[in-house]
Amino acid sequence: MKVIPYNINVMDENGIIIGSGDSSRIGTLHEGAKSVIQTKTINEIYKQSGGVKPGVNEPIIMDGMVIGVVGITGQPDEVRPFSKLVRATAVLLIEQEQKNLQEQNDRFNRETFYRELSYRENSYDDAFIQRGKLYGLDLTRKIQAIIVQGRTKTKVLNSLCEKARHYLFLENHKVVLFTTDHQNFMDKLEGWIDQKEIRKVSFGNVEEIAAVSIKQAESALHIGTKLKPSQKMVYYEELKVFVHLSYPYKESLNSFFSVIDKSGSKLDLIQTLQAYIEESGDMNQVASKLNIHRNTLNYRIDKIEKLSGKNPRDYLDMFQLICGLMWYEN
Repeated sequence: MKVIPYNINVMDENGIIIGSGDSSRIGTLHEGAKSVIQTKTINEIYKQSGGVKPGVNEPIIMDGMVIGVVGITGQPDEVRPFSKLVRATAVLLIEQEQKNLQEQNDRFNRETFYRELSYRENSYDDAFIQRGKLYGLDLTRKIQAIIVQGRTKTKVLNSLCEKARHYLFLENHKVVLFTTDHQNFMDKLEGWIDQKEIRKVSFGNVEEIAAVSIKQAESALHIGTKLKPSQKMVYYEELKVFVHLSYPYKESLNSFFSVIDKSGSKLDLIQTLQAYIEESGDMNQVASKLNIHRNTLNYRIDKIEKLSGKNPRDYLDMFQLICGLMWYEN
């Protein structure tokens, strides 16, 4: 109001003043605005009559509807240019607000769709397939879920999501990407995998239902983190035999590690076991990977056997250690 040396009133679609340089008028009916709303034309008043002061009142029209009125008090010939400016500014602000609301609504609808896609386990009906088409996702084709774990909301991950197009942010620094064009998608991923912001990428199988592939990717991520901690990409297809191990034995398998947990060298022993698995028991490679002497490595392997009762050098014992490691909660 201070920029323009005249009082400005802003009225809603009913002619009620919702903004004014004279705060006492807010909430009252503006008589000049009533005729503007009815005629959808500018109303210029040159002489004061009763409680109506001279001024210019202009309709704010959006999509053929009067959604408000702006009025400036003063002689019409003097305030007319300001009236045009104020109306144009009001229209720009309203259009921007409508755009912001539309974008917010679009984001909400998009997230709702991908969240439903992530958890829907029954087959897709025509209505859901059509919703997918709105986002460029062809749900008549088989779909694959890829979970990326890393520093979410970073420039790298945001750029990857934009390139992938079909994605949903999950909890615990994860985002799931969806694709029905598998080979082209793999080409898109090249160059992104090695970025330091991305810690691990887990691939579900290509399935009819996205939720099935997501569960696979989640399982592969969980097990791959335990068995292949230094490998950036893990695949459900390669790890599914471990995924399908019977859950009833989980508690007994965990008991191997409860003793290790209580030891003072828990981290060293777990890392040693992980490296031993990754390097297929090659002691030289394991020692090199851990940057320790062979004697130190032998000491750690012996200590794992002493604490857990399972010898990593024995295939059957090692299998049980692998199972225990999968369900180990650190």
